[in-house]
Amino acid sequence: MKMINTFALILSLTFVNSASAKLLQIIHTNDLHSFFEGTRSGLGGYARLKTVVDELRAQAEAQKIPTLFLDGGDFGEGSSFYFSNNGVDALKALDHLGVDVSVLGNHDFILGGRELSRQMIEADLKTKIVSANIIGKRFMRLGRLLPSWVDYDISGMKVRVFGLTTSELHYQYPLRPLGLIRDSHNAGIRMARKAQKHGVDFLIALTHIGLDKDITLVRKSRTIDLVVGGHSHTKLHKPEMTRNLIGRSVPILQAGSSSLYVGSLIMDIKPKGESVMVDYRIYDINQDIPENQDMKKFVKEAYENREQYFNRRWDEVIGFSEIKLSGYQDGTTYETRTCWSRHIARLTREAGKTDLGLQFDVFQGEEIKAGNITYGDMIDNFPHFRSWGDKGWKVGRATVSGFLLKKILNAMASSELALQVTIDGLQSKIEGKTKPVAFDLKRHPVFTAMINEEPINSMKYYSISLPSEVPHGVMKLFNVLGLVVFNNLKIVPDSDYWPLLETYIRRNSPLRCLED
Repeated sequence: MKMINTFALILSLTFVNSASAKLLQIIHTNDLHSFFEGTRSGLGGYARLKTVVDELRAQAEAQKIPTLFLDGGDFGEGSSFYFSNNGVDALKALDHLGVDVSVLGNHDFILGGRELSRQMIEADLKTKIVSANIIGKRFMRLGRLLPSWVDYDISGMKVRVFGLTTSELHYQYPLRPLGLIRDSHNAGIRMARKAQKHGVDFLIALTHIGLDKDITLVRKSRTIDLVVGGHSHTKLHKPEMTRNLIGRSVPILQAGSSSLYVGSLIMDIKPKGESVMVDYRIYDINQDIPENQDMKKFVKEAYENREQYFNRRWDEVIGFSEIKLSGYQDGTTYETRTCWSRHIARLTREAGKTDLGLQFDVFQGEEIKAGNITYGDMIDNFPHFRSWGDKGWKVGRATVSGFLLKKILNAMASSELALQVTIDGLQSKIEGKTKPVAFDLKRHPVFTAMINEEPINSMKYYSISLPSEVPHGVMKLFNVLGLVVFNNLKIVPDSDYWPLLETYIRRNSPLRCLED
């Protein structure tokens, strides 16, 4: 049964009937993050996404147009469905969707390279996963599993898809010490030169580096014909046309995140960089789209696998909240330093029995509306762990001198962290106020900061609690610097975040904003 006209391929009869036209359809997604059921807004979902993809393929096939389905990475960790079958189902879902090639994203190796290798082998993937700038593949058992590129013969034309993974330093720690990620732009230029030597007719950069870096990549290149991107969760309603070094406009594509959108590009492939973009559409995956029954069955089984992993009913009510549990809304925007941020910072400080407790808003999962809070809501809001069988991240406890603490606060205040970090236990004395108020990195000068209503003493040591993944990552990346910053670092016993969060929600229900 044909879908509504929104999904019809609108092609010029000139292109369809021309004997010289060598048309190719590129279907693309990115940053799926295992949102098997879509988001809490009711949008997205793999079963509806599959329906659209199959219809686009069928309509192209009816016009004898071949299709490549490319995914811009981060198909794995991000939603609680990642726990289904210990991460294997996140990969199997790519095959069920019909993805031909995906690039490795930073959330896809979150548990390390060898764990990714295990997942890929168990999934028995048909989908190709690529990355050209990851070093140490052999040591991580990814050598044969993670090629730099894949070649296709499309109507006698050689089409190559190569992958680039974000090389931002703070995402690399799960790969250490066995692997690292080279600069994506330098690797991209090397891949382009190699493709030219290999006689490639149409070169696609499948990237997980973000839109800004995609634009820079094109501006530095000569022979890349198309960029299909991810990482920045950008919904491009039309391709971002960017001129390369020789003045040719190259399309850059990206389709939001969380299974909310899918894009379809029709290209007429011509030699010598003269390919023509014929048509581009991006489709919203909404509730009007019927669900593919096979994919619906797969998602239902994944739901049951997830419950089995936690050994808890997903809809078990554990408390009530008069405030929303802040997090990502439809995979993109989120509020910072909210009432819920303050609660998590307080919980962290109480668990560590420290002077200060830190909460990083970027770690939040999905936003949960005010009302009954279920066990599943709690996991969806904080879906982070380090190894299978963990009960979430743990709380780390460290000490820092007052001198260094003030330096750290000043550095944070002048960076993006000022909008990301909530600190419990830190106050500020404001003129006209009889009592200190909660310190705000964005509004209050660091010299006004107080602990236990006393100014920070440079010669004194203070204790800090924070998610253990922060010092863990710093130590793996920087070693000596980590020891300097996180002096006397210890993991707090019995401090797994999920039991802590559940106990805190039950004890403080109904949740309200904390008072200073």
